[in-house]
Amino acid sequence: MIVYPATLLSVITPPLWFPRFGYQTWLRDLLPSDITVSDEYAPSTPKDAPLRPDTAEFWQPASMPATWEADLGALRDVDYVGIAAHSIGSNGATLTVETSDTSPGVVWTQFSADIMPADDAPILLLDQVRSVRAVRITLTGGTPPQIAVIYAGVQLAMQNDLTASGFTPLTLARETVLHQSMSRGGQFLGQGIRRMGVSGSVDFKYLDPDWYRANFDPFVKAARQYPYFFAWWPDHYASEVGFVWTDRDIRPTYMGFIDAAMQARMEVKWSMSGIGNE
Repeated sequence: MIVYPATLLSVITPPLWFPRFGYQTWLRDLLPSDITVSDEYAPSTPKDAPLRPDTAEFWQPASMPATWEADLGALRDVDYVGIAAHSIGSNGATLTVETSDTSPGVVWTQFSADIMPADDAPILLLDQVRSVRAVRITLTGGTPPQIAVIYAGVQLAMQNDLTASGFTPLTLARETVLHQSMSRGGQFLGQGIRRMGVSGSVDFKYLDPDWYRANFDPFVKAARQYPYFFAWWPDHYASEVGFVWTDRDIRPTYMGFIDAAMQARMEVKWSMSGIGNE
């Protein structure tokens, strides 16, 4: 799900009907000593697990309410926070995200809004850019949830919307590996799920080549190694957010289209797989 304050609609550029990617994060290079938590459930649920992009390892507090706080080491621009591979919804917890311009935080400012998610789908919180030294996540109510991934950084807003023709929203593009049980006589005995996720593709056309090189190519380089958050229509389909990865290089092509300034435009399309609202 994607969450943002109502005031963001009138000030954010490009508008929130253009897709957003959350790939850049200041948390990736932090050390365990930069993280402070209220507690940990066990040594196998370490506080620094959310700094890594893998979704198998996670932090879990031992009791509620619980806090997870990251010191970024310096003032950093932040306009999004992403959380994935969590059980906040299943555990009936409420999530609050705050930032501070000092460390340890003295005055905390809420980021976006409180969330009590109905499920465990990836969460993407957006707000205006602010200068941040510390990020704090507070969990209240319910039972202690697991959180495997936390990103905090500057979002990539696409220059225009994606090509709708042939596009399947990622969270509706479920990819399930099933196992059927059959009797010796060929009778159907049941079916189970071995693995599930989402898998789809996107296509962006008429991109300015200079914009691509300055803004999109850094994402292309990061996607070779790290997963990312993707919201295809933030202000209309708030529940359709994915935490996804790409298994091959993303490559643009020049289009035959020439704009009024006699400049050729670019197109880029690629596939992705990951976690959605399953």
